[in-house]
Amino acid sequence: SAKFIKGDQALNLVFIKHVFWVSIAFTGMLIIMKIDYHSWQKYSNLIFVIALICLVAVLIPGIGSVINGARRWIRFGPYLGMQPSEFAKLAMIIFISSYIARNQAKIQNFVKGFVVPLIVIGVVSLLVLIEPDFGTTLFILFVSLVLVAVGGTRIVYFVFTVMAAIPFIYESIHKIKPYQMKRILVFLDPWKDPQGDGYQIVQSWITLGSGGISGLGLGEGRQKLFFLPVSNSDFIFSIIGEEFGFVGTSSVIIMFALLAWYGFRVSRTAPDMFGSLLALGITLSIALQAAMNIAVVTGSMPTKGIPLPFISTGGSSLFLSLLGMGVLLSIAKQSNTQHSTSGVYFR
Repeated sequence: SAKFIKGDQALNLVFIKHVFWVSIAFTGMLIIMKIDYHSWQKYSNLIFVIALICLVAVLIPGIGSVINGARRWIRFGPYLGMQPSEFAKLAMIIFISSYIARNQAKIQNFVKGFVVPLIVIGVVSLLVLIEPDFGTTLFILFVSLVLVAVGGTRIVYFVFTVMAAIPFIYESIHKIKPYQMKRILVFLDPWKDPQGDGYQIVQSWITLGSGGISGLGLGEGRQKLFFLPVSNSDFIFSIIGEEFGFVGTSSVIIMFALLAWYGFRVSRTAPDMFGSLLALGITLSIALQAAMNIAVVTGSMPTKGIPLPFISTGGSSLFLSLLGMGVLLSIAKQSNTQHSTSGVYFR
């Protein structure tokens, strides 16, 4: 029928776009890994300013595109686009790592070591929240604050800040919007509305469960045929479960765990503070994103638009994730040649 012909054409377009982005991203990773990672410290301020400009630009009507009620994309024609919040993730890791490395002697100072980074993190998080993108906002906040804490800022500053924020958190909880409350209720029991708001997670569970131990086989999954929405991007892990079963999903989790172990090892052996924090931030970013995606797909946290690194379709996420891996490999290369033990994460 015409419906299925159009569906095949759409899938072919998605496949072609994904192959294009994989090629570009992999090439970019190979180039980045050959560049001395100290170059990113030199241009960290410029990278941060570009990220801010993009985050502001996407909020301007006519520049940013509204998709599913959120203004998160800047389009370049009908087929290409970028998501500034994805670039902001990597830009913040580079900037915060550079700032801490440059100000290491003053990092325990309240203003230099805590207030200034907090203002920077707050501005970027607010711009992402306005889109709105609550999941990415929390993501940037968490990774950035971990880098600040590991970089040497006194923990007591965080403790008093959290204590001071308790009244605002309490007030925010009591002013939660109806759609947000509905999302929480659906998360707690999606079977109350399996054909409505709970449809996505219910179909995800059905998809995962139908794979059994070894799966139905490559390409044999049925749920991606108009049953499970966004099956090629945010919920690709469910399709892996259907086609490769428990063996396949376990293998993916193990590979991400090994990647995280390798990244933390690079952070520990990095030649200097900047490299150590940069490796930690990139590793934590990829590991956390993978964990959040799998948690959403399995119903362990409310549904959010979070792609699975390296696997989900989506040019911005794939491109920037592989660029981050290129930087990590550059740090690892210098770590191996210098055999340094100046990393900060494990000492």
